[in-house]
Amino acid sequence: MNMVRLQLIYPEELVKEPVLCMVCKNFDVILNIRTAKVSADTGILSVEIDGEADEIERAIKFIEEKGVNVQPIEGQIFME
Repeated sequence: MNMVRLQLIYPEELVKEPVLCMVCKNFDVILNIRTAKVSADTGILSVEIDGEADEIERAIKFIEEKGVNVQPIEGQIFME
C-alpha cells in the first residue's frame, strides 16, 4: 500500500459537493481527513489517501476533474 498527503482547495461552487464521498465509493482507496477549514466560499482540507498507486492516481485525477485544486504536502510529487 502507498500513502500520499494532499491539500485540497475547493472553490466556492464546489464547497457543498460530496467529492470525497464519491472518491470513497468509486475507488479502492482509504481516505483520511486530517484537517479541514470550510466556509461558505472555500474549503481547504489536508487528507491522506492510502491504496495501490494506480488507484490513488485515478482518485486524484477524479478530484482534479471535479474542479478541486490538489497540491502535495511535504514536497511529495505523485503525478505529472
